[in-house]
Amino acid sequence: MSEMQHIDHDRLYTDLQYRFDYVSGFIGFTKKDQDLIKQSGSVVAGLVPTIVDAVYDKLAKYDITWGHFAQDQDGLQIKDSKSRDVAQVTMGSEVITFRKTMLTKYLKKLVTAEWNLSYLKYLDWVGHIHTTTPLKKSTINVEYIHCNALFGYVAAVVVGALQKSTEWDDETRDDIVNAYNKFFWLQNDLFARYYVKDRVLTDKEKAAVAAEKEHEVNEVRRELRSESLLNAAVGVGAGAVLGAVAF
Repeated sequence: MSEMQHIDHDRLYTDLQYRFDYVSGFIGFTKKDQDLIKQSGSVVAGLVPTIVDAVYDKLAKYDITWGHFAQDQDGLQIKDSKSRDVAQVTMGSEVITFRKTMLTKYLKKLVTAEWNLSYLKYLDWVGHIHTTTPLKKSTINVEYIHCNALFGYVAAVVVGALQKSTEWDDETRDDIVNAYNKFFWLQNDLFARYYVKDRVLTDKEKAAVAAEKEHEVNEVRRELRSESLLNAAVGVGAGAVLGAVAF
């Protein structure tokens, strides 16, 4: 039996890197898994349009999920009053095009980003902006039950597509699928972090977390703004890139 490791309970709720290290270590998500996800990039890139369409086809099956697209989005304000009627939101609506761009960027970033604190903050922000936590200013509020259901579906779609690929030998393909399964659980935890109230922070901790969150949001926005300027030079809309951080 190996020596028991001490985990600082309070740091799990105040220190993003510490929380990620604990959960990833518990799950067994390693540098090898990160490399395998990157290795899958050439295959996943070609699957992204199919995956994105499948996800939004699923969201369109339920009024309770589709209804979120009749609201202002983080990075997109709905100006047409008709678009605020869920019955008027179609696959061709601006908001759906916008959201599909978001998910496309998220999936492409997954297979290209360096696994560092900057990327971890990005993944954390994706969870953060979906909630009504006072640590953010946007109006998006998607209840956790829908986020969890969506993660289950996205994982099934991605894994199903990877399992059909003939790009790798059986062992490598199984390892890649396993790496993605671990990743989705990690991302799900960075959503749960803002929904599940396992521990109530002290006023001092709230202030510290809020200050860190403000810095994190500004850092991610600066990074996305730089990407938007680069993409604008090759004809990609800046607004789509700045907003492309969530499902």
